[in-house]
Amino acid sequence: MNRQENARHKLVRARSELVLEMPFFAHLALRLNLRPDPSCVSAWTNGSDLAFNPGYVEALPLPKLKGMLCHEVLHLACLHHTRRGERDKSTWNRACDYAINPILLDAGLELPNGYLDDPRHHGKSAEEIYWDLRDVDREEHEFVTENPNLGEKSTPAEGASSSSISHEGEESAGERSDQTSEAQENNENGPTPAGDGAPESWDRESDPGADPGMTGEVRDADQSGGAHAESLHQEQEQLWSEAVSRATQRQKEAGDLLGALARLLEDRFAPTLSWHDLLQRFLSRAARNDFSWVRPNRRHLHTGLYLPGLHTEELDDVAVVLDVSGSVDEECIQGFMAELTGMLEDFDMTATLITCDAAVTQVRPLTRADLPVCVTATGGGGTDFRPPFQWLGEQSRTPACLIYFTDMNCNRYPQEPDFPVLWVTPSIGTEEPPFGELIYMEESLCA
Repeated sequence: MNRQENARHKLVRARSELVLEMPFFAHLALRLNLRPDPSCVSAWTNGSDLAFNPGYVEALPLPKLKGMLCHEVLHLACLHHTRRGERDKSTWNRACDYAINPILLDAGLELPNGYLDDPRHHGKSAEEIYWDLRDVDREEHEFVTENPNLGEKSTPAEGASSSSISHEGEESAGERSDQTSEAQENNENGPTPAGDGAPESWDRESDPGADPGMTGEVRDADQSGGAHAESLHQEQEQLWSEAVSRATQRQKEAGDLLGALARLLEDRFAPTLSWHDLLQRFLSRAARNDFSWVRPNRRHLHTGLYLPGLHTEELDDVAVVLDVSGSVDEECIQGFMAELTGMLEDFDMTATLITCDAAVTQVRPLTRADLPVCVTATGGGGTDFRPPFQWLGEQSRTPACLIYFTDMNCNRYPQEPDFPVLWVTPSIGTEEPPFGELIYMEESLCA
């Protein structure tokens, strides 16, 4: 096994241990593609990849490696890879590190030596910290320029670190932002900024985007700029906001989030998308669609807003399964039907409605001509998720997607099908299904 494979294996091990220790971070880390990058000083992420310097990973003790993974993941959870704008890269990385490191330490994680932490920045956003750092850098630049005889110290480049307070206390002005911790000063527990983890050709002063705290840098979701970058940033923000919501739920199932991390998620990442918005998004991924002013959105007309309605150019048959087992009450079924009505209003599609408890009880095609949807649910027995999938197979039907409305009170699943599946449930905290996506209905719809 070569060095890159060893490092990757170590990262996989660290990620696996986080599954039991901190599911929130593990759930998000599993979204990233691990790949070696010997040209970087430590590690970096852009929302899709987690690239790493194999030497850096090999030199880190496992607890600090887990801290580095969580550090990178929290950058993405905070959308630092989409929020930089035109700000200086290095200063932005420093500001983001100062914003998240106290949260990670409060959660009991160990960070690689050299991490940035300043009590003056606790509780501030990355944007606030950024401008604080720029002010300090500007003051030092002016001081050095006005006092050229104080030594051979050069004027710092734009965005370079000029002062820092580490987790040990206040440092004098002029200390580099990669000032090491006490453990690092004693040359213990892992690579130093100039140590085993850094590539031989790496030069911090010539690399304005380099990791300032040796804990892993965050890079923009797209480096090319232009309209494509803006579109990708919007997609990344959407994907990571949804992922954070799911990861938070995973952590709560294992044990409540505590401390600064809980406050961060409550303040900034409480789910803002209603479940039917998520449902619309799932359907949109299965269809080519556009908006039309000819057919306005009827959901908003009563407010006086004339908004374009969604006009779908192409959407194949959608299978909709309604759980009518004894554990699903009539009020919840009516909530399911209301959303199915909204789907048919917004998407020009044909739906195959399948009602099922322990067996398929009825099959019915639906189009806009059937609005509003009224279904007499027959069933009331036990629950089995397999019969609707078996029926589709027997009919040689492959829908564009399958949406299963259920209370998830069942553990009998079929083999994963070749089409996307969305599970919609009012049961908050239910166990994740073995395949497909899971979203939660608003409690008011199924009280």
